[in-house]
Amino acid sequence: MQLYVGGLADDTTEVDVERVFSEVYLPQSVTIIRDIESGKSKGFATVKILDEEKGEEAISRLSGATLRGRNIVVRRMPETLPGEMEFREWLAEHASEVLIRVGVSKAQTLLDYGCGSGTFTIPGAKIVGERGIVYAFEARSSLLERVREKAKEAVLSNIVTVLSDSSKSSIDLPDKSVDIILVYDVMHEIKNRRGLLQELHRVLKMDGILSVFPMHMGTDNFMNAMKKYGLFCLRNSYGPPGFRVPSEILNFKKC
Repeated sequence: MQLYVGGLADDTTEVDVERVFSEVYLPQSVTIIRDIESGKSKGFATVKILDEEKGEEAISRLSGATLRGRNIVVRRMPETLPGEMEFREWLAEHASEVLIRVGVSKAQTLLDYGCGSGTFTIPGAKIVGERGIVYAFEARSSLLERVREKAKEAVLSNIVTVLSDSSKSSIDLPDKSVDIILVYDVMHEIKNRRGLLQELHRVLKMDGILSVFPMHMGTDNFMNAMKKYGLFCLRNSYGPPGFRVPSEILNFKKC
């Protein structure tokens, strides 16, 4: 089981976190998530516990506990590969730069599938401008509401929010109508990946780009799956300069 531990003081160390958790069960590993460029703590850590029951007990007993004068938050989170959390934080902080590198530009149609709270939706809408449009698909209505709030704050009127059904693969958009599709930190949650990829292939323009961040899966595993489906071929990939990551940004074209 992997746990998220938030609310950490800047000077909190792995040893500090391990000491708190050892009161319940000695964790397999503790990793303070740090900024890739500065090395400073991002204020949270991941903790791996082998015993499922002890992990649940840790959540119950330690969420709200005090560590270095701070009340910490402990909750369950999906398993991640080493370096993925740091890369995800880097992506969020460099969202506009990332989108431009992917190929997002003015007057395009962008589909942000599994948009969350709008980490890439908002900067994407700013880049495509008034003549462009961003479709923000998300299965959680509370997150779509947050996207709408952010759009209002940023005075953006080119975002269309769509409440999606995670049990279905269909996308209610015309054939070959989208320039760029983003699927970041989402694929691990999709049960019918082939079905979704077929729909993404259908709505993507012939010269369009499918950009995927296969967090929790890893580049190699995801690439093996994509080869089996035979729908998309890799254009290029990248990660943050000087930092090796198991899950990169992968940009595909139609095969």
